[in-house]
Amino acid sequence: MSENPPVKAVRPLPPEAVATRKQALRERMTRLRREQSRHLARERAVAAQEKLLRADCWRQASSVALYVGVKDELGTGLLLEAAWREGRTLWLPRVRHGQPGFMDFVACTSREQLRPGPFGLVEPEADLPGFGPEDVSAGAGRACSPTGGAAFAPSLMVLPGLAFDLEGGRLGYGGGYYDRFLQAGLECPRVGFCFDFQLVPPLPLAPWDQRVHHLCTEERLLCL
Repeated sequence: MSENPPVKAVRPLPPEAVATRKQALRERMTRLRREQSRHLARERAVAAQEKLLRADCWRQASSVALYVGVKDELGTGLLLEAAWREGRTLWLPRVRHGQPGFMDFVACTSREQLRPGPFGLVEPEADLPGFGPEDVSAGAGRACSPTGGAAFAPSLMVLPGLAFDLEGGRLGYGGGYYDRFLQAGLECPRVGFCFDFQLVPPLPLAPWDQRVHHLCTEERLLCL
């Protein structure tokens, strides 16, 4: 797999301006996703997933960090089933109870290991071992398993978001869950996965906001 492109420098903006613009954009994108018909959202989700399944970054990945699409997010059901069917190691996020902004990635081998979680999420069972951003930091970008299982070293990460720009900027939900992992030094190609209308002009970014290397929508797959 080719080396990841360098992450571009963030344009500085006053913190207050960044926060205000982010909040306005979150509200607009949340509304646009909610206003889609379910039928159109499903059609677009299938097209986006099929596009990613044909991409080199997916086909060459032996281990994938993914998410379970819920509510108005771009669905990931085809990706989940393909990863399990093809024997890839599949990592899914699990929110930490009592620790806002923190989650762990957990290796899951089937849907039977998933349960309802907070915020309307579907996540791995509580008793499955997981890896947090502190584990990545301690392992210099690769979290080793204390139980002798698979190390958390995905060869591809697929990230949800409320908006992305064509420079790889990502606007998340405001909790910092993914940014904490990426700031810890997790080294793998990152794919921003969203509806095409979620691609916007350059985002107002803070210094800690992390970028992606690829964008995949129902209409296009971009290598940045």
